[in-house]
Amino acid sequence: MAMVRRASTSITSRQLEVLAFLARREHWLVGEVASALGVSSAAATKAIARLERKGLVTRAVDMMDRRCVNVRITRAGSDAVRQVARSV
Repeated sequence: MAMVRRASTSITSRQLEVLAFLARREHWLVGEVASALGVSSAAATKAIARLERKGLVTRAVDMMDRRCVNVRITRAGSDAVRQVARSV
């Protein structure tokens, strides 16, 4: 599995795929991410949790429907996507 190294964070190719998807618009539901990437909601949640620990995404419960979790890419996550795009 390919790894992208940032200052103190390693990002796998799968995590980069999630970040690139999240960068397309302001926020996504976890289920939308799972569906678009062809993985289970559990797998998407696990990947998003890892990215959140690295400070690359944030998660927040939707106040209108507490069953839904909105995911947003952070500035650091966007920077990571741009860094990889420049190096390709």
